Amino acid sequence: MDIAKQMQMQEIALFKGISDDARKVLSEQARRRTYRPGEMILGETDAVRAFYVVLTGQVKLYKSSPEGKEQTVSLLGEGEPFGLCTAFAVEPFPVNVMALEDSMILSIPGPVIEAVAGKEPALLLNVIQILSRRFKESMSLIESLSLKEIPQRLATFLVHALKKARGDRLVLTITQRELAKILGSTPEALSRAIRRMSNEGILESGGRTITVLDRNALKLLSEGE
Repeated sequence: MDIAKQMQMQEIALFKGISDDARKVLSEQARRRTYRPGEMILGETDAVRAFYVVLTGQVKLYKSSPEGKEQTVSLLGEGEPFGLCTAFAVEPFPVNVMALEDSMILSIPGPVIEAVAGKEPALLLNVIQILSRRFKESMSLIESLSLKEIPQRLATFLVHALKKARGDRLVLTITQRELAKILGSTPEALSRAIRRMSNEGILESGGRTITVLDRNALKLLSEGE
């Protein structure tokens, strides 16, 4: 029995509330693999039936067009799962998944997750809660990309980021180019938006550090006011 693996799984929100026996089954069947920055974890249309959790590092989920254009769908960090849609059936994976930094990924076969979920209501409830949150985030992304200009998109991103931050100082874990992809923008347009917000006294920017000076103005901008 891999005690270290079980201890890691205890810290993952998805497995909160499940029995020790269920956690033992999952840990015995789980596999860990390390990925380097820029290494593909899963490709769009890969047929898989498995479930994944980011143990360390950070990954991005993104769509790409035949012309090479990318749209980042989500960034996931430590303890966050992906592959919920392929855990219970063999389906083409809907997005690409790439490591942004050195990352360790835990994978569990879909049939194992399905067997445990049939006996553990807490696991199913956790899955529903995560899917609900992801759906809400997807709707917010669609609204932002289709209805908002670049400064508003950036303001919306920062408002959400502040909810997880301590204080008004944000240290981005991604490059400005990656942030531009999330916002459906270009690095140049993003730089102009940051410069404008800095000139208006909403924030200060230096490297990957953004300090919000006026939360109220930031919120109003995110709402289009």
